[in-house]
Amino acid sequence: MTVMHSRSLPIWRTVAAAYREWWRMLPVLRPLVVNAVLIVIAISVLDELVPARWSMQDPSASIVTLIEAALRALLLAPVVAAIHRFIIRDSITKAYTLPLGDAQFRRFFAWLLALELIGSFPLDFLGWMQAFNVSAGASTAAFAAALIAAFVLMLRLAILPPAIAVGAPGARVAQALADTRGYGLRIFAIFVLALVPWLALGSLAGIILIRPGTEGSGSVAAMTGIVAGGVIQTIVLTLMAVIASLMFIALAAQVRNPGGTK
Repeated sequence: MTVMHSRSLPIWRTVAAAYREWWRMLPVLRPLVVNAVLIVIAISVLDELVPARWSMQDPSASIVTLIEAALRALLLAPVVAAIHRFIIRDSITKAYTLPLGDAQFRRFFAWLLALELIGSFPLDFLGWMQAFNVSAGASTAAFAAALIAAFVLMLRLAILPPAIAVGAPGARVAQALADTRGYGLRIFAIFVLALVPWLALGSLAGIILIRPGTEGSGSVAAMTGIVAGGVIQTIVLTLMAVIASLMFIALAAQVRNPGGTK
């Protein structure tokens, strides 16, 4: 992550390139993307089966959330890593596998999980504050501070998973923070412009499908919502992986290795 070409990260051109590369990736890695959709849907169904009392703020809720996050990161790690390798080095992963014996894969999974936990930390932190009856003002201030810190850290570490996926030298937290220094707002703008349309579509689908009287987990509307949500979540996930890969190319400037196959 230390060899630099050009540290240019134009916002609109990067968004356009992300969609272009995402569209190029889909037919090549279609089996893995289909696996990702099925995994996301399965985890959503599993989440629906978790007892409601475990969704409340209590110790069991934290344990269930951690297990679910670990399961999601583990099962989706092969897909995300394959996208990074394809975008950065044109390396094609032909089949979905879980190489648990591979130290590089375990490190990639660990950081994927770490980023997910960083993203969920502010809400968990707010729940803990409320559980200890901290005043509303103090809870709000602490939540805002935790949210900003987590958000900034996630943006700055966005190029670390791609670096690990391709085995880049110097794929470390300190180097990722150094490579993204001064680019936080651009990284934020690129993710927002690329992802907001899909997030808005997901919200709209939820409003249309989940109406009063149709919230039951076994209803047709609920199951349709889970499937639609799984597709949209997979689109967001794969697009995020493409964007992170392009940022890695721009800011860490690794040499592409065309024609690779795995």
